[in-house]
Amino acid sequence: MSITDQYQPITTSGKGVRITDRKLTDFTKEELQALLDKYLWIAFKNNPVTTDDVEGVLRQFGPLTQNDRRKGVVLNIDGSKEQQGEVLLGDGFLPLHRDGALMGTDVRYVGIFCMEYQNIVEGGRTFIIDSEGAMSEMPEDIINLLRERGIEGKPVDRYYMKSADTWHPIAGFINVDGKEYLNIGFPSPRDEKPSWLMRIPGVDQARFDEIFDLLNDIVMSEKYCYYQDWNEGDLLLLDNRKTLHGREAFKGQRKLANIQVLAS
Repeated sequence: MSITDQYQPITTSGKGVRITDRKLTDFTKEELQALLDKYLWIAFKNNPVTTDDVEGVLRQFGPLTQNDRRKGVVLNIDGSKEQQGEVLLGDGFLPLHRDGALMGTDVRYVGIFCMEYQNIVEGGRTFIIDSEGAMSEMPEDIINLLRERGIEGKPVDRYYMKSADTWHPIAGFINVDGKEYLNIGFPSPRDEKPSWLMRIPGVDQARFDEIFDLLNDIVMSEKYCYYQDWNEGDLLLLDNRKTLHGREAFKGQRKLANIQVLAS
């Protein structure tokens, strides 16, 4: 029996696996690659490993992102007082996105590891979607609009390395292995502080809101969306080019580590 046949998908669209019987370091690179190729993301629970273990495994897949926003290759996301006012590194709502789009980096895989989880944490689930499956329900006119015009993003948080005074073009889709996948970042809910601003060139705000309200209803259905509840030691390993992910706002003390594998 192949490794991919040993686990069942966690969405009805057939994507995502949850692993509780083995820890990350019990798997070979080839086994992890096969699982990611088929299921797009792996949710490890009951996973007694360290941040160094996660970094060591991910290094097998390629170079890791390093920049002055990170400590080595680790981006700490902890909602601490030092990050007050920052959405991405803080505790605010983070809408669906693909890592690297506003940093100018092509990120292949992302590992999100829970280093610390203390006291009572309210909210904060990470959500991830099967964007290829969801595209089958998206109106063709919207797909064609995003394919033709893409989107434009403007950073709000200090984290991003792109100018906050400029709208930066982002292609609506990314081509991976001969297939199209959504490349867009979603706008923040209208009652949440944004980490970035989004627009479709030439589309007025009312139509933009209408488009993304519809897309959000499709992609966030339980058919395509998985929610990760966090406990210390949990790991979410995902194909960043074939999925989109985000995070609920939260209250409480926790620390997540974001480690990225570059596509080249």
